[in-house]
Amino acid sequence: MQRRFLVAVPFMLLLAGCASLSENECRSANWDDIGYRDGVKGARSDRAQDHATACVEYGVSLDREAWKAGYERGLGVYCTPENAVEIALSGGNYAGVCPPESDTEFATHWRAARPVYEQRQKVVALDSRRRELEYAYSSADDDRERYAVRTELARIDEALRYERERLYYEEARLDRFMSGIR
Repeated sequence: MQRRFLVAVPFMLLLAGCASLSENECRSANWDDIGYRDGVKGARSDRAQDHATACVEYGVSLDREAWKAGYERGLGVYCTPENAVEIALSGGNYAGVCPPESDTEFATHWRAARPVYEQRQKVVALDSRRRELEYAYSSADDDRERYAVRTELARIDEALRYERERLYYEEARLDRFMSGIR
């Protein structure tokens, strides 16, 4: 009996960690507001089912109509071209949640900005590797080790120059794209 309890407790804690809403949130739920917040975050529409599942154990039912009305208003805030660019530049993904009338424009802007984010990540990674090598060079024990580090630094510097040029190109391309739209 005690062994089953020890297995059940972590499982119950895992399930509790997955709940989209707490008991208090379920009992005091303003479904329109919850839907709005989900929409503004770009959550998928199946998020409503997550809330329903979380709240059913507390005897609270989801008001799907109120949630949906708030969700659609929230998507109106989320599904803008400017937000698409912001999301892409911050590394966020797009789950295809925008309604048909705004989906194409949103996705087009997201795709236009995403290469800038990816290129920035490459530059950041190379900068980080360069700092590691500089430290390795300063703490190298002998000339042979310093030579190996210098060789690797030269390779990283060349890659960094190339990736920074690519970043400049991608940022300029995004600027042209954004200028052409307005």
